[in-house]
Amino acid sequence: MKTILALGLFLLSIGCPYTDPCFGDDCDVIYTSKTYGLDMKVTVQPGAQKTTAEVDVEINRPTVSYRGRRSTTEKRVSDHSPSPSTKGKRPVKEGEDAYEEEVTLKLHWSCPTLDKSGEVDVVVAENSATGKVKISDLPPHPPLTVYPWEFKRGLECILMTEDEKIAQEEQADNSADDDDKNDEETKEQVAYRGEQAFFIKQSAPNVKLSKIQVVAGSPDSYADIKVELLRNEVAVVAGDRSFDLEVEVKLPWSCSGVSTPPIDPHIIIPVEASSGQARLIMPAQQEVKLECEVDAKAHIDSYIIGRSDKELKFDIPPKQ
Repeated sequence: MKTILALGLFLLSIGCPYTDPCFGDDCDVIYTSKTYGLDMKVTVQPGAQKTTAEVDVEINRPTVSYRGRRSTTEKRVSDHSPSPSTKGKRPVKEGEDAYEEEVTLKLHWSCPTLDKSGEVDVVVAENSATGKVKISDLPPHPPLTVYPWEFKRGLECILMTEDEKIAQEEQADNSADDDDKNDEETKEQVAYRGEQAFFIKQSAPNVKLSKIQVVAGSPDSYADIKVELLRNEVAVVAGDRSFDLEVEVKLPWSCSGVSTPPIDPHIIIPVEASSGQARLIMPAQQEVKLECEVDAKAHIDSYIIGRSDKELKFDIPPKQ
């Protein structure tokens, strides 16, 4: 009995050797691929002559696939692989190749409607999962302003990695046959794939407020102000959505020490107009000076399409 117990303890101390039930040629893995996802955030600065864009990229943890003679090894996915629900939320981290090494990626952009395209390189530095690059030669914005509910009126462009572009071209040509890998493809293949659509469109107009006159009195005071819709400091014109459609401009105001009205006063700038005049009913004169300011929010079909860069400020003088 003691001999059996001693033998058992000895085996536990040295550990049991691992025996792979698979052996021989059937266990050879002949092809391995690692595909990193690439999230891209595009911030567009539209221009009348050309458009620029800032692109922030982030490398996601990879999907790893194995191909071999055994069907059970045909494909495996790593524990850190991105899925449709987690893509973009699991960047590569310390210990992974794409994090530890500097990575240079070629990005291709195209605007199919205009048949315009180009490319740019982005560098993800060593010990990082993110990088940034500027695209400076995109097409100019279209002539019409595009508002939130009509985003498709913008000029649509596509940004993708070179590996994504190659994969799509191969798929279109039906030339990517997994069973025809040559000897050079038996080593590990690394790819970075990502695609992002973005739109080039005019920004919303600016709303400019200017004082005409302020009249203090009792029971009310009033302020006459001018409201203008401007683009690049020039009044909007025909062809601009802010000119071709009716625009409602809400004019919320506030004065020191006085409660504001529950409903914002507003004016309507009619179709084919770029400005209007509003009379705001203000608080009565007080024993002290009232400091007031008016903001502006322009709407088309209840959507905010622009606002004032700065508030209009004025005083209601005190009683004499």
